[in-house]
Amino acid sequence: MNNLDENLSFIELPCLDEILRYLPISARDKEDVDVYLSSISDLVRLNYKYGQYQFAYFGLHLLYMTYIYFTVWKISKIIPDRYTDAVVFARAYAGRDLNFLSVESIFEYSMVPEKELPKIFRIIDLNEGQIGIIAGLVDTRNDMAHASGKFEILNEESFMLKVNSVCSSIRNIHNAMDDLIRSWFRGILLQFCEGKYGDYSDLNDFIFEQMIQNFNLSINELLICDEMSLRGILKDNPDQKNCLKGFKRALEAYCKNNDYSW
Repeated sequence: MNNLDENLSFIELPCLDEILRYLPISARDKEDVDVYLSSISDLVRLNYKYGQYQFAYFGLHLLYMTYIYFTVWKISKIIPDRYTDAVVFARAYAGRDLNFLSVESIFEYSMVPEKELPKIFRIIDLNEGQIGIIAGLVDTRNDMAHASGKFEILNEESFMLKVNSVCSSIRNIHNAMDDLIRSWFRGILLQFCEGKYGDYSDLNDFIFEQMIQNFNLSINELLICDEMSLRGILKDNPDQKNCLKGFKRALEAYCKNNDYSW
């Protein structure tokens, strides 16, 4: 909390809670993502509490774009070859310089026009209609961000209508990422069992440091890993049976102890 209002954390705002489940649990980033997400969330709650729905929506849209940045970053790590091909013709704003192949902070993606960056989602088979929806949401936000002397979101009903469009878009992107997250998890799981991460005496430390922090996993992405069957991995790697099953039990316990569920 940023001391804006000691009761902000108790304001029920299901759409915000849903969006936060798609954002990193505990990010490791030089821009201090955790503080940023917490501050934006507080401002959303504050504006919602006092009926300033348009400004609450602006905050939610910032979280939406942050989700898009993190998703593009994860794509770059899971399928770097396809990502490299996808950004060949990508350009930052005039006068800005971004090396797409060595992004250090996810917020560097803010140097790319907001309607251009989501085109990278074509490589995860997000359809053109859904990519168009992202562009439409950016246009909607831009239209309201200009000084026009009037507000476009005047009540909770219109606020929820627009926010539901944001949540629906996030769900569709998340679903398109499902196979990639599973592929990434298979890889890191096998690398762990093959001893490529050294000795972790506590599997909880590995889950937090190597999965949640180093890969910026969200609650919903962690749950994809948790519910994933090991049947195929065990069939191909029978010698790692004990390690694989032990890790899976530890991950299930981690999610349960932290009250993560669908």
